[in-house]
Amino acid sequence: MPLPSLRVLQAAGAIQAQKTPKEHGGFRRLWREEDVLIAAIGAAISEHFAWNIRIVAEVMAKTKPGTWAALTGSIAGTISSEEGALIRSSPDDWHLDLIDRKYLFLRVPSLVALLFHDAPPRETNLILGYATSKDTFQMLPWLLGSPEGRTKLAAITSPAQITTGERIYKLAMATRANALSTASVNISMQVRATWRRLHGLDAHFLQDALP
Repeated sequence: MPLPSLRVLQAAGAIQAQKTPKEHGGFRRLWREEDVLIAAIGAAISEHFAWNIRIVAEVMAKTKPGTWAALTGSIAGTISSEEGALIRSSPDDWHLDLIDRKYLFLRVPSLVALLFHDAPPRETNLILGYATSKDTFQMLPWLLGSPEGRTKLAAITSPAQITTGERIYKLAMATRANALSTASVNISMQVRATWRRLHGLDAHFLQDALP
């Protein structure tokens, strides 16, 4: 991801650079490994869904805090430099699904879904939100997906907002079940490839490795 795009992600609050003093004055901007891996997820969204960096930054920043860190943390601890350069898929991979070019879902393994306490019970297709224009993204709370969650929301928002949110949530789930088009990207593979490159190792996806 180009440096200007990283700055857009930082301005939105998706990542945070650290300032390190230079030897002869001034500062150098440095990003932690976790932030670079999170930025790689944003790069995958931009490339595979053809979304500009402004809406990508909104997606990355508005997603429930800790979601992307949970993914990068779980992957970084399992990667070995001894593995081959070809990045392979796994049954435990996380995916992002764009439904009808509007609704964005995070698809996770069932065991991972249990870690998200706000998620509806037994739901592994977690709605993140929907594009309201080519530049803006509206998040949908996972609590909207269950009666217990809506009861919790009732303590912090108005009945009208809950009713509207529940209607949009149900529409998003129905659209997923009857989608005209679905675009998917394996973000776990993206993070694994980025980790290898950060550590000076080769990384190739199958389509890039074929002659």
